[in-house]
Amino acid sequence: MQIYYLRHSAVAVVLDKSLLVFDCFLCANEGLERGSVSERDLKNAKSVYAFASHSHSDHFNKCIFGWEKINPQTAYILDSTIRDEKMPGKSLPGRTVFLSPGETYEDGYIKAKEFGSTDIGGSFYVECEGVRLFHAGDLNFWHWRDDGDEKYSKQMKILFDRELENIKNGVVKIDYAFFPVDSRIGSGHDEGADLFIEALKPGAFVPIHMNGFGDALAYGEKNFEGTRIIAPKKNGERLV
Repeated sequence: MQIYYLRHSAVAVVLDKSLLVFDCFLCANEGLERGSVSERDLKNAKSVYAFASHSHSDHFNKCIFGWEKINPQTAYILDSTIRDEKMPGKSLPGRTVFLSPGETYEDGYIKAKEFGSTDIGGSFYVECEGVRLFHAGDLNFWHWRDDGDEKYSKQMKILFDRELENIKNGVVKIDYAFFPVDSRIGSGHDEGADLFIEALKPGAFVPIHMNGFGDALAYGEKNFEGTRIIAPKKNGERLV
């Protein structure tokens, strides 16, 4: 298995029989090692699974629908907001599945369940080839406490705790988690990541959705019992 950090929240996981890509929004054809999915990467995979957690332009781009022309064994597992907001009435590739929180897709090789978010869309738990992955999308404790809206922060904490409890009750173990660590929130910007690790205890945790790589590197200095922090230092970096 290989894991590449692409850009922003985009991550690629290369397995023996497939290529899994989460929240790709840039189709630059440069290659995983340079931060984007190339035709060579698609052709080298026996099958491709493209995930998109929601419709925001920094998590989804319609250009991924061209991947099926390069590798006919491409499936798209997308949050339902993409259908509702970006693709209403559009003709889509045959292996396109839209999920809402609580729904599951299985095809005999991969199992993907969508959980909720504290923003638009959802998050994905995926089991494939014995590996258990979690991609948070925009799930986070977006408290923005420095803005002074205490009521909003309290409501966000309730929502975030509820989602963590849903995930905790719905999965057995997470081997690799991809979760936002974004300093634009202000003070306590990494509280959501801390709470996620404490609740789910993933084997490895990869910061995504950063405000620069300094966010990831600073978080990589933290220590958690049973969880290894893997901090990306550049786009296209192979993490595993």
